[in-house]
Amino acid sequence: MKTLSPAEMLKPRKRRLRKKLRLGEFQEFYFRVTLQYERTQIDLDTLLDLWIDFVEAHKWSFAGGGSPESGACDGLLCLSDRGSMTEADRELVREWLDRQPWCLEGDVGPLKDCWHEVEPD
Repeated sequence: MKTLSPAEMLKPRKRRLRKKLRLGEFQEFYFRVTLQYERTQIDLDTLLDLWIDFVEAHKWSFAGGGSPESGACDGLLCLSDRGSMTEADRELVREWLDRQPWCLEGDVGPLKDCWHEVEPD
């Protein structure tokens, strides 16, 4: 899909084209989740099992992973189907991370456009 500049995104378009380009009311958002975990309390495989259960229960998708050596895990969260993540979803993830005794530090990033905001390498 073509990446649009901010000026191109604001250009008036018909509903059909906004839907095709995922603009306006059809815009879709994701956010990044980064966490540090206590390696003496939980191993990476168990952490990922718990995390994926939580993610799938909300019909979300996670693209990411972790490192058993550094005790870190990070990735992107978006909806499994067409649609957009919300501020309420961000808060739900933040609350879930706060309840985990093995989570030393969790960061939930801001909402970003899935189709027109490119992640830096």
